[in-house]
Amino acid sequence: MTFHQLRIFLETVETGSVTRASEKLGLPQPAATRAIRALEKEFGLSLFDRTGTGIMVNANGRILYDYARQVLRLTGQLESSMAARKEETDTTVSIGVEAASHLFPQICANFQALHEDAIFHALHRETPDYPLRLFSSRERPDDLRVTVLADEEIRLAVPKDGPFGERDWIDLKEVSRMGFVSLSKTRGLRQITDYYCQEAGFSPRIIFETDNTTTLTRYVNAGRGVAFIPVLTWPKNESDGQVHLLTIREPACRRFINLSVRDPGGLGRYERLFADFLKDYFQSLESRG
Repeated sequence: MTFHQLRIFLETVETGSVTRASEKLGLPQPAATRAIRALEKEFGLSLFDRTGTGIMVNANGRILYDYARQVLRLTGQLESSMAARKEETDTTVSIGVEAASHLFPQICANFQALHEDAIFHALHRETPDYPLRLFSSRERPDDLRVTVLADEEIRLAVPKDGPFGERDWIDLKEVSRMGFVSLSKTRGLRQITDYYCQEAGFSPRIIFETDNTTTLTRYVNAGRGVAFIPVLTWPKNESDGQVHLLTIREPACRRFINLSVRDPGGLGRYERLFADFLKDYFQSLESRG
């Protein structure tokens, strides 16, 4: 006897038909019939009386029905209790980190200062199976499952001793012939800045491509090119003394830092706490920056 067989039996009694029970449970009718016959064989008793128009539960079946209802009710309560207990004890935060990756270790450290038992599973790429996702976008998302954490300006990093070193602002088309130091094309920021270059009428000439943010600014610091820098989340490096940041006047270059929740009802307790913590963290970051 299995819980599966008992569920099929209950549905058969309550619907008055093996056919209707199998349809409700999404099972082939022969499978439902085999489950009923297996129960009858196990107990050595018929559970239904066969009539000319179908089947009707008999006295043996009514006894099993009463007990089966109790068994499945208790099973449901047990599953709910164990799931609640798992949520209480699970301190894991699973998140895909596609933006603000430089800040993320410090964010985690600050969270763990409040919750010492927190455990992070973080992948720096798109992770469709993870419940949380930190990512950037050019447009403000309209998905109810997405919270905008920050609206971030993107500036242009140029060498201080170069032709634009004394400027405060620039139109992007002015650097259309210059070499760009850029993140790899799979990164969200690169896709956003490529779009802005197209808006300005050119495709950026990439002379150095990397997936390391520190390497990017150091290359500009050496006077080898220009680069896009998001001012709120980019690492501040004291060695970048020869880098000058220009406001991009046309087109206005910005991006949104977002938190996506795949299934709000499926978050663990610490994942809910961390989602709230991220919102507060970026709000504080924007107010300081």
